[in-house]
Amino acid sequence: MRELTQTERVGVSTRRKHSAYASAVARHISAEGCQFVVEQEDIAEGQRFSFAVDGHPPIRGTVRWVVSDRVGFAFDAPISRAAQAAMQQRCRIVQGLDLYLS
Repeated sequence: MRELTQTERVGVSTRRKHSAYASAVARHISAEGCQFVVEQEDIAEGQRFSFAVDGHPPIRGTVRWVVSDRVGFAFDAPISRAAQAAMQQRCRIVQGLDLYLS
């Protein structure tokens, strides 16, 4: 499994009381889902997660597949183009996303 760089490990500010289950970097983002690159090894199909992107409501969804350090993630509801752009921006430049069990 590939070790995430320090810049990829920084999480999104979420104001959640619970600690994150995993850190992830989103790739191939669409309205219906994305691929995550994760550093957590025990993520399984069917697990539910939520995460926050600044300025947007929490995004929830389900893990559909896992291959090595890659995870296919389907959103519960389609997300807006603005939320997609915010995810891409956050993961491209400095920060990844903190995933919380839902």
